[in-house]
Amino acid sequence: MADPASEAPNPGLIYDLYAGVFRPQIVRLALQADIFTPLASGPADAATVARACGCSKEGIAHLLDVLVGVQMLTRQEGRYALTPSAATFLVRGRPAYAGDLILAWSGPEIWRCAAHAVRTGESAPFEEYHEQDAWLESYSDWRIGNSREMWQAAGVAPQPDRPRRLLDIACGCAIKSLALAQLDPALHVTGVDTERVLPVARALAARLGLLAQAEFVTADLLTTDFGVARYDLCLLGQITDYLTPAQNRDLFRRVYAALKPGGLLLLDVPMTGAQPSEWTAIVSLLLWVNGGGATHGFEEYRAWLAEADFVQVRQVNERRLVAVKVDAHAGG
Repeated sequence: MADPASEAPNPGLIYDLYAGVFRPQIVRLALQADIFTPLASGPADAATVARACGCSKEGIAHLLDVLVGVQMLTRQEGRYALTPSAATFLVRGRPAYAGDLILAWSGPEIWRCAAHAVRTGESAPFEEYHEQDAWLESYSDWRIGNSREMWQAAGVAPQPDRPRRLLDIACGCAIKSLALAQLDPALHVTGVDTERVLPVARALAARLGLLAQAEFVTADLLTTDFGVARYDLCLLGQITDYLTPAQNRDLFRRVYAALKPGGLLLLDVPMTGAQPSEWTAIVSLLLWVNGGGATHGFEEYRAWLAEADFVQVRQVNERRLVAVKVDAHAGG
């Protein structure tokens, strides 16, 4: 292994530390000026947008041109128009509006919270806008293929001749479960999340033509009884890193009870390892800042799952593992 002290300094790494914030700050300016709303009714020139926003024509013209450069707007013959992405996610009042999410994560408040937590060791909760993040995920077509690969790697194949039930806890937009349901008309998905998030999952199920195969239930995952031996499969998405070890142990026990004998649990969440990735480390820091959460390692999960009587705990990759409920009829 090369000695880090002998490596030449890399100015590109330093440029990236600040230049990466330019694009979100530009969109932040546009959201604060409410540039996208007047363009929702059709193309307009800079003067028209400036009047609608109460801003200077020259300033708005510069900002509009930058937004063309970052592919949020188009420009033709001096008139600006929304791209499909901007029209869907950046017009205030539309169902999939994600502007609050962008303003929160690009603004100073979250980072003031992080600075406070780092200095004092005390958590400093901030708003994450989970429902707006779920809208973005629900339109991410690549997640369909990625989710199908996830199920395949977990050993879960479509079984159209066998009715099965899948419990998706903290489902978000439920795209991971619905991706499997697309291939398996006999699969029924029960998505569990908060009242703010579930409309996103219902909207995605409707767009995919899967409402008949899905139901969505508002519930508190910390206390809800998921029933006994009701489900063949359970998906736990990125939620266990928000929970304490004691809360995860309790959740795994309730999931175990809810699964049928031989049922499979799939856990999909960033996990710490000997050398955590940059993103996993960032997620862990922000979880800790917001409420004392943290990413956990595979061995921790395996121990908690074993306590709940799961068997065949297997790590699929750096963020996924599967575990099986004992099948009383398996014989041994």
